[in-house]
Amino acid sequence: MIRRFIALAIYVLISMAGAFAETVEFYATVSSSADANMIKMSTDLLYTQIQSMDGYAIVDKRNENYNTENRSSNISFYAEIQEENSGKWTCTLNAFKNELAFSSTKEYDSYYKILMDAKTSLENFMVNLSGNIVVPDLGSSELTESTDKASDVSPHPRKRDPAMDLLAGTWTGEELIEKILILRGGRGFIVFKNGASMNISVSVEGSDVTIKQSGKPNASFYPELPRQDALKLAASANPIEWILKLEGNRLSGIKKTLIQDKKSSTGISEGTVDVSWTKQ
Repeated sequence: MIRRFIALAIYVLISMAGAFAETVEFYATVSSSADANMIKMSTDLLYTQIQSMDGYAIVDKRNENYNTENRSSNISFYAEIQEENSGKWTCTLNAFKNELAFSSTKEYDSYYKILMDAKTSLENFMVNLSGNIVVPDLGSSELTESTDKASDVSPHPRKRDPAMDLLAGTWTGEELIEKILILRGGRGFIVFKNGASMNISVSVEGSDVTIKQSGKPNASFYPELPRQDALKLAASANPIEWILKLEGNRLSGIKKTLIQDKKSSTGISEGTVDVSWTKQ
């Protein structure tokens, strides 16, 4: 009887959480950049980040451009990314609900800074959004806009690592990965073709490069596995790791990950696969 009561209580709580989730319609990114792949990567990264936030039900409209006729009682969201004449980049996050609007603009010294800041910037935006659109002051319909700057300048600049400079940039190479972005600070992102994005840490010793998954596990990091197997095993699996050697504009070596294994009782085991990346 007690077990039934607890199960019922959990069910009610889950149902209530779903009922109070705010619906967000996620639209295509606006940009004048000629690099469509780059903009798609940014869009997919933001989409993945907002999907991971609690309290929101996301409607995927990445193939549609937002216009004023789309306004509804749901939140309509899209980003705008532009390269300025100065060489800097701006990223504006926009949200609309009924007749209310909210936006936040940041300026960056490089495109990769936008990607590195995406999670923090989006989380702050959604928190501020809750106070301006989700629960607005009665009678208020003003546009709220904030502008911040993010740069490569640090109050304690570190000595630049020539090896990291060689690694920094965009890489491709694995069939189910869209792009790999390595930043000079020893961090980066891997964007999968299924839309998932993985934070990575990068370390270099001579020509040996070690790249390791950081952050929370995700079944989508194993697109080569059957989905049900990935969902069962992702949380307990060791972080994915790449042991590579740098040769010119190529990285080659092995990837430690979950693989299909007929000898295993579950059909899946931790193993290695050969990989090769090429810098773009």
